[in-house]
Amino acid sequence: MKFLSSIKLIPFLLLFVPNSYAQLISDVRHEAFGNKVVITYLLNGVAANQNLDVSLYYSQDDFQRPLQNIHGSGAGNEVEGNGQKTIIWDVLSDKPELKGSVLFEIRALVYAKQNPASKAVNNIPTTLSIDDRKSETYSDVSSSLSNFIITLKDLVIAFQRMTPAVFDGDALPMRNVTNAVLKYNDAFNRLNHDRMSYEKQVMQLWQNEALTTDVRYLFDYALGELHSANVLELNSSLNAINDISSGKIAGRKNQKEAKDKVFSDIYHNTTQLEKRVLELERRANRILYTLSDK
Repeated sequence: MKFLSSIKLIPFLLLFVPNSYAQLISDVRHEAFGNKVVITYLLNGVAANQNLDVSLYYSQDDFQRPLQNIHGSGAGNEVEGNGQKTIIWDVLSDKPELKGSVLFEIRALVYAKQNPASKAVNNIPTTLSIDDRKSETYSDVSSSLSNFIITLKDLVIAFQRMTPAVFDGDALPMRNVTNAVLKYNDAFNRLNHDRMSYEKQVMQLWQNEALTTDVRYLFDYALGELHSANVLELNSSLNAINDISSGKIAGRKNQKEAKDKVFSDIYHNTTQLEKRVLELERRANRILYTLSDK
């Protein structure tokens, strides 16, 4: 059974959609994490009444069949909304091993959502009161923030438990980090997708510009400053581990220096991230307390 630490992945993406939709998908990126391949892309220009049916193909079978074991916010037949999307391929569920260069192909079909009017007539919508809508918004924001913070903490713990044995074939720490990264990516993408809706709801329901600004700054801190300053740096450490493990760094001295730098960077970023998560919790709790007081 082979993992992906030494696999060279080439993102070659063809979007099989009508010409008018060709601009929908952009900024496609990929990473190999343990026995998974993670592909992210930006979705723009999708109308409110549209969904996408997104499949992933690869070159080792000449793009004949869609990969079956994929999941994430950017895969399947109900991809909706604009923003960053994620496709996660569980490689070893489809193949016993993966070697050499791989070309990927994304195929996306755009279709109209079902008209709500076509649903059963007894499914009659009810108008919620302002207080009920506030409670609903509070619940949604609280759930999204809590899930995001939990995945951040799990990410820190997973990286802190890594040891130099990862360079000697110890797969468990890398697998734990991979799972933590995937869960964080999913929570990040959901919060990033929903943040504008949350800000709009807070402004409309509470009619408080200062509160809305605080909510916006909270999301900016979580999805911008915290993410860019530390999480992306931890991701760079994973890339460095893959480079070292795959023999891209020659010479014992160079390898030792690279290994030492990896763990120095991990310690620095996890230490900073712990402090930032505490600050994020403090800000979130203050805002959630205000939102809970209708």
